[in-house]
Parts: sequence; structure tokens; C-alpha cells
Amino acid sequence: MLYLWGRGETYMELLQLRYFFDSARYLSISKTAEKYMVPPTSVSVSIKRLEKELGCKLFDRLPNKIVLNENGKRMLASLTVVFRELDGAVSAVSDRADDTREIRILVKALRTYITDKVVEYKQKHSNTRFKLIADFDDTNYDNYDVIIDTAGEEYAGWDSFELCKQRILIYASKNSHLCGHKLTLEQLKSESFANLSLYGNHYMVLQNACHKAGFSPNLVAQVNDSACFMRIIGSGVAVGAAGELYAKVSANNDVIPLDITDFKEYQTVCIYYKKAAAYGNVRTFIDFMHDKMNFDL
Repeated sequence: MLYLWGRGETYMELLQLRYFFDSARYLSISKTAEKYMVPPTSVSVSIKRLEKELGCKLFDRLPNKIVLNENGKRMLASLTVVFRELDGAVSAVSDRADDTREIRILVKALRTYITDKVVEYKQKHSNTRFKLIADFDDTNYDNYDVIIDTAGEEYAGWDSFELCKQRILIYASKNSHLCGHKLTLEQLKSESFANLSLYGNHYMVLQNACHKAGFSPNLVAQVNDSACFMRIIGSGVAVGAAGELYAKVSANNDVIPLDITDFKEYQTVCIYYKKAAAYGNVRTFIDFMHDKMNFDL
């Protein structure tokens, strides 16, 4: 039990507070229930019991949604500090060299490079188990210990460090009529484009740049596999944007970057990680990746 002072002496369960904390962050009881693998009614009853013990409401309950009131906002702010300290204490006493947890990684940037680094790490730490998910659209961040993504993305409560900064280039088949010429974006308005997910950083950067140039890219192929993406580009079916590091490690000799004089865009990639999970083998992997930061492109 976690002991808190309230009106008189109030005792509240740690899990009860966790239910409120996550429901307040998600603004969803069903998502909290999914995380803890319990029925939504269990979460709802627990939060109502907490409100009764505190003597005040924490949420305004509206049809199909919950909204934090002022009491709830104050409670959330306080518990954010409490759980940060508590999780840090758990990490400190749990830092074991024999940690065998699966390292759960969500990769939203540098997918080929990160896969190569996982292989390199695995060769040095043969007993380590990985769950490596490459998915631009996954937002269930609680399922992961480490996330690789563009700088500036919102991962509240996660620590991070910069891995690299890379140029975003537009690639075409080596046999394309576009190669060997200085071009402007406007000259690509009649071209077909391919992309790795509508929600990928490179596509959003490309789309914004094209809009400034007065047109929308004609997207003819959207894939979620990097090898397929480069195969499409190399075949001449379409052109597409990708980071310069990606093209280097993909080993595809059928694609080359175009010389677009008014497209000077960069992507800064960071490693985000849960402080509470950063011990044992997860910490070792994070340190391994930290040694790879700011590598030469």
C-alpha cells in the first residue's frame, strides 16, 4: 500500500494510482484497461473509489469520453513527479548484470541502420532477446523500452539523445531522364512518387516542400517495406524521398540522388528511452547506441 496524507489518514493502493495516472494521460479508461489487461469496469471502479477516498472528483465524465478537471490536473502533475522518483528507485535497485529482459524497440527512423546495429549488438551479446518493430503508425508506446524517431516528436516522460543528423534527398532510377541535371522541385510536378508510409517524416517534409513549390506530389506507391521502396525507385516507376544514410546502407546501386537546388532538408534522429526501464541489458544497449551517435554520413 502507498500511504498518502489527505483528510485524516488516507490509504491508497499503488495500482489504484497507476490506473488514474494512465487514464489521465490517455484520457481513456479503455486504453488503460488494455494496458493492464483488465476489464474497463475494473479501472472505472478503482478510480471512483480513489475519488471517494480523496473527497473530490478528478474527471468530468462526458458521453464517450473523460476530461480532467482542475483537481485531476493537480493530481496528475503530482503523480508525474512521484512515479518518476519511484520508477527511478526501482531501476536503481534492479540494476543487475544478469538481466534477461527482452529489449523492445520501436523503429520509426533509420530502420536499415538500426537493424544492422541490433545485429552487431547481438553478435556481442548472444543471450540478448529483441523485439524489433518497424512501424510508423504504432502509438502504443508503453509496449516499448526504446523508440527511434525524428527529434521533436512528443514522448512525455522519456529521456533521449541525438543519434545523427542526415540530409533528406530525392532519389530516382539511375536510368531516369532526371539524372545529371540541376533541377527545381517544380520540375518534378509531373513525376510519380513513392513513399514509405503517409506518416513517415520524409514524406511529410517532401509534401510540405512540394506545396511551397505549387503542387502536390502524385503518390502512386505507398509501401511499408524499405527494400520494396528502393526496388520501386530503382525500377523507374517513381521517385521518392529518403535519408542519405538509408541509401548508403541499402546497397541498391540502381538509385541515385537527384540534384534538387531548392530542396535542402534535414532530419535529426533521436533515441528515446524509458528512464524506468534503462537498467541491465536495456541500459547496456542504450550505451552501445550512444557510442554510435553522430556517426559520419
